[in-house]
Amino acid sequence: MSEIAEEVLTPAPETTAAPKPTRKKSAKQEVSLIDGVRNWQDVVPQIRELKEAGATVPEIAEKLELSYVLVNQVMVQSYKMCVDTIGVFERQEKMRLGIE
Repeated sequence: MSEIAEEVLTPAPETTAAPKPTRKKSAKQEVSLIDGVRNWQDVVPQIRELKEAGATVPEIAEKLELSYVLVNQVMVQSYKMCVDTIGVFERQEKMRLGIE
């Protein structure tokens, strides 16, 4: 007689769906909500300090969460640039904080 190997079948473990990827808030976003609305008069000295430290306009804009146009306006201070700097800053602050 030949021996037939008996195979024991075990049920496969239940597979659970992989968790949905979630986007974590960056530290930058969390700090923004804590800081609240900034004043333009307080931001301008920070821009100048970073510029003196050797940072470029795009780096400053990213670090302070400002648009390139606003940072460049402070750096250049040209009569050719017609930007309502304070109005643009206030609008961007509201957008940054999700107020509007």
